Amino acid sequence: MSIKKLDDGQWLVDCRPEGRNGPRVRQKVQSKNEAVHIERRLMGDGANGTFEKKAKRDDRRLTALIDLWFKSHGCTLKRGEERQRALVSMAERMGDPRAADFSTTHFTQYRADRLAGKYGRESAGSGRKKGEQAKPVSANTLNHELAYLRAVFNELERLGEWKGDNPLSKVRALKFDETEMAYLSVEQIPPLLADLDARSVAAGLVARICLATGARWSEAEGLAARQVRDCRIHYTRTKSSKNRAVPITETLQKQIKAVLPFGDCYKRFGEAVAAVGLDLPAGQLTHVLRHTFASHYMMNGGDILTLQRVLGHASLAMTMKYAHFSPGHLADVVNLNPLAGSRGHFVDIPKD
Repeated sequence: MSIKKLDDGQWLVDCRPEGRNGPRVRQKVQSKNEAVHIERRLMGDGANGTFEKKAKRDDRRLTALIDLWFKSHGCTLKRGEERQRALVSMAERMGDPRAADFSTTHFTQYRADRLAGKYGRESAGSGRKKGEQAKPVSANTLNHELAYLRAVFNELERLGEWKGDNPLSKVRALKFDETEMAYLSVEQIPPLLADLDARSVAAGLVARICLATGARWSEAEGLAARQVRDCRIHYTRTKSSKNRAVPITETLQKQIKAVLPFGDCYKRFGEAVAAVGLDLPAGQLTHVLRHTFASHYMMNGGDILTLQRVLGHASLAMTMKYAHFSPGHLADVVNLNPLAGSRGHFVDIPKD
């Protein structure tokens, strides 16, 4: 145990709070008084048994933490491998920092670069040439990436594999405008189905299942014969992990039974949409069929609770986005606004 002055004018505290066999603490300070204060505090903590050894630096790479997360937890998720690939890609774009050095700055800089279109989607068949500027990534996508990476640290902490605070705990999600929710009109459905039938009977049936039951394209496309019985489609291994059964007509059931299995016909849907000239928002290709079912269900007088069960939403809040399609939703606005019942407030537009 000692306090000594160094050649550069600083003072060195060198002591072992827990005795000669305990950890050694060495610390430089600017004054002798500060050195004495630190030495007394450390030695007092050692005598009281409250001294805590400085945590060992965690030199694991971010990709190593992601690998550990996957082996201990991620492999149990339905889309765990896909999530792992996304996380590894994020880590590599951030330079794969060491755990001890990883901070909010790494992610916020990465996010800013993604928003500016610095990184593209390096998936096969993207069609983007090397060095070509990529399209900016949406705020919603980046919010999902933040949640994925934050969950890695949370899970490792629960497993005792990560010490300290979550480095992303204080990073806020980005705000963005609610996306447009497109749906098909009654007049748009027949031409689309006719074009699909001409391209692939299976694709036409998958689309009809989505329109009749509100299923996701992947749920309908992957149906097995055992899931279609008693005029019901039994959806299993769903996104919400809950099974659900939705009634269908006997005619649709016979058609499905005659064609199963459907195989991969996603591409056919995209070709049909382009052929009939449907203008859909980005990211809402096959999902427009699910939106169309829900929208027409509510417009035709359906109730929101039943719709929640049919769609398999985990919470009613997810289903409420379709509530405004109900005929009675905000209907009194027309009759109770200050202009109602008085033609004097309106302007007569002359006819040509």
